Amino acid sequence: MSDIADIAGNDPRRLKALRDSLHRLADSPQPELRELAHGILKGDMPLRTAGLTSTYGGAVGEAFGSFWAYYSQLDPEERQELEATAYGDDLDAADRSGAPDVRSGD
Repeated sequence: MSDIADIAGNDPRRLKALRDSLHRLADSPQPELRELAHGILKGDMPLRTAGLTSTYGGAVGEAFGSFWAYYSQLDPEERQELEATAYGDDLDAADRSGAPDVRSGD
């Protein structure tokens, strides 16, 4: 079992959402996030530890901080709507949610 599949709990929807997220990060304008995502997708580094390294920790922390600031201000209905987009194939729906683009650190 791969590290990614293990983290996704072998749930096919979670696995797809996680891989899709990594593919989006692989296209990030931030070189650290691009390198991180490519390394995880190629199996060169485990996802569980990749964000903890000094090389990638800052970029991951900054992206998460930006997302958390946004997510924390949502009401329960807005959170539920955003979470529903995580399993969908419609990236436009995620874009319409107003969530920050963590690929660019916004």
